This record gives sequence, C-alpha cells and structure tokens, in this order.
Amino acid sequence: MKLHAPALTLPQLSVACPSCGAAAGRLCTSRGGIQILRTDVHQPRGAAWAAVQAERAKARAVHVDPAAAREALAKLPPDTIEHGTTRGYSQHRVRGVPSCQPCRDAINAQAKARAAAREGASPAQQRWNRGRVGTPTAPAPVPTGRDCTVEGCGELASTPKPSARMVRVAWPGSREPGRWYCPGPCRAYGLALAEVRAIGGPDA
Repeated sequence: MKLHAPALTLPQLSVACPSCGAAAGRLCTSRGGIQILRTDVHQPRGAAWAAVQAERAKARAVHVDPAAAREALAKLPPDTIEHGTTRGYSQHRVRGVPSCQPCRDAINAQAKARAAAREGASPAQQRWNRGRVGTPTAPAPVPTGRDCTVEGCGELASTPKPSARMVRVAWPGSREPGRWYCPGPCRAYGLALAEVRAIGGPDA
C-alpha cells in the first residue's frame, strides 16, 4: 500500500532532522518514533535546511577558485531549486534564499517578452485581463464527480454512505438525483450538475 504523505515532497527532507533524528529523505517522527509526521517537518529541520540553502547561496556569490567552489558545493546536500527558470526565481523568494543570477535573468527575460507582446496590442486589449497577452496556460486536469477514482464517489444517495468523508449533494426540483460525493471539487461538480438539471423544473 502506498504511503500518503504530502511531506515527502517537501525540500526540507534533503537534510536530517535535528529534533527527531530522521535521516535525510526520511519523514519526521514524534512520540519516540511511534507517530510519523505525514504533512510537515519539525521546525529545527526547516531551520537546518534554510541554513544549508544560505550556505549554498554564499558559496555561489563568493569569487573563488572554480575547483574549490565546486568542491565546497559538493559537500552540501542536494539543491532542489530549479535554477535558471522563472519557477526557480519563485522558489528563491518563497524559501527566503537570495536569488542567483541565472534565475534573475530568467524572470527579466519573461518580463521583457511580456512587454514586447503588449506593444502590438491596442489600448482596449491592454486593459483587458490587466494587460496579459499570449496563449493562456491550460489548467491541469482534476478528476471530479463521475471521473473521480475514489470508490463510491458519485453513487446514488439512496445507497449507504460509502465513507465518513462523503457528503450528500441534492437540489430541490432537480432531475439529477441525490448522490454521494467527495468533499471539495467533486462536491462542487455534483452541486453544479444538480443546479443545471433543475433549470426549467422537474418536468422540463
């Protein structure tokens, strides 16, 4: 069975935890190792990771012999910032790490490209959508309602409740029967479907 632990994606896992002794890449634990922290890490671990990032930034900024700089950087834990990209620039800001020159170059290039694209737009076009131009990024697909992979999501409410977290969705006068849905996007999907099928009344 796959462990559901959002904390596995946290960059702080690249260093060991001074609080509970969890090794790099391992989740933090509490209560003497009995309980696993699935969604977060201990504060000392976050501080240790931030210190490592600060050291990496200093090592990049200091003008020393290239071979010595590479050797110093190699001794530090793996870097998880996507340097040279606009995403990397955002990661610098969110994590409180001084941005490197490649990331600054990437964000500046993006700003220049947007400014150049706006030059050919009319004033009305520039006012629309706060001046943003170009092809919008397609949103990531999110399974909802009948496309949801969670067992029992979308089942008729006349059946027993599939799980404790399911919510019943029904709309007065709708041709769509009441159903059980997961909370969040699935519930919103079911509510919208029921509202749409209530237009014109139950006999329409």
